[in-house]
Amino acid sequence: MVYQTKRDVPVTLMIVFLILLIQADAIVPFVLGNMRVSGWIIFILLTLLNGLIIWSFIDLKYVLKEHHLIIKAGLIKHQIPYENIDKVVQKKKLWSGFRLIGSRHAITIYYQGGWGHAVISPQKSEEFIHKLKEKNSNIIIFTKSK
Repeated sequence: MVYQTKRDVPVTLMIVFLILLIQADAIVPFVLGNMRVSGWIIFILLTLLNGLIIWSFIDLKYVLKEHHLIIKAGLIKHQIPYENIDKVVQKKKLWSGFRLIGSRHAITIYYQGGWGHAVISPQKSEEFIHKLKEKNSNIIIFTKSK
């Protein structure tokens, strides 16, 4: 089952700001009149970087397979076996961990191996957590208090 990322305005604005900042850096050599090969190389590399950022943000999804969770964003693909997942914490946590998110309202998946935890923001997060629990009944779920 595929879950697209939930998106909110602050994270989207942060990504747009990052893209604009990188692209501004890419055109600096042209503004300063340094039309050398190095300026073109910098422009092309930074434009490609922006393309990867945009692709990753647009293509961000979480896939529940038979034996593992796949977190996919552009070229990035991370697999977490269900048996390695210890707990899932639902809270507003944007600034730590391996995070491929489109929203500040995220869930943190703690697991053995790799980064140790991943912060994700699936649409229908309650359903997503329920499906994870179906895949591994030993997962401990901590939900946000209202």
